[in-house]
Amino acid sequence: MIIISSRENFVDPDRISATGHIIREIDLDKGKTLRENIVFPDLLKELKNKNVLILVHGYNNEQFEVYDAYQVIENQINKLIPGIYDYVIGYSWPGGDQALEWWQVKSRSNSIARVFRFLIEDLAKSASSLDMMTHSLGGRVGLKALKECSSQNVIRNYFCTAAAVDNECLEPGEEFYESVSSCNRLFVFHSARDRILKKMYSAAEWDMALGLYGPEDKNYISNNAKIIYVANCKKIISYHGGYKKAVQMYKYIGECQSKNPSKFKML
Repeated sequence: MIIISSRENFVDPDRISATGHIIREIDLDKGKTLRENIVFPDLLKELKNKNVLILVHGYNNEQFEVYDAYQVIENQINKLIPGIYDYVIGYSWPGGDQALEWWQVKSRSNSIARVFRFLIEDLAKSASSLDMMTHSLGGRVGLKALKECSSQNVIRNYFCTAAAVDNECLEPGEEFYESVSSCNRLFVFHSARDRILKKMYSAAEWDMALGLYGPEDKNYISNNAKIIYVANCKKIISYHGGYKKAVQMYKYIGECQSKNPSKFKML
């Protein structure tokens, strides 16, 4: 998999790279570098007119944990919905490696989003289509990047899983309302059985996470938010990191490629 890293020395979970993005192709199974020092213009040429999915991990991940998660996702996509994407690429950002770094990492995610914004804009211009899947605090990276994009419809389909952002953030006047216009469709995946969001996010933010019960104002989603779709995953997701292995989620993603689903779906 091609990995684009904003981590210092490619792997540091706590520091932002001082030299910009570092791009390598990694054998995720062995953790072995197949290609290094890939320059961004060459990557854009490689992805030209291709259908691309970019993955954005969440909070508290060593680099090998990022690789493990991305390998599972890529394998599930190839097995369950083959042919949808020509490339699945991974984004690695310094999301910390300790359980008690929330405020430092949240601040860092905002800084990373400003850089990530330019990355996805350039990728979208080259690729035939660019979809994005984020997890947990990676949802803040994705949504803030979309908020700052200079054009609409940068992302075709945004699959936002277990989002560690406030549950009202997509509504008018809220933090990420403007993010929605930078994608064609936004899918919110949530589970009430996510104990990490239920306990830790609520304790840190004094608010409910979007990835726990979904958007706060269901009437707004039903009647006004034309491109937002909500998938309730409480039957299939029993823990915070369960999405990457959820067969039903991938089948739902596959079905959504050719049609618009109902506004609210129970998986």
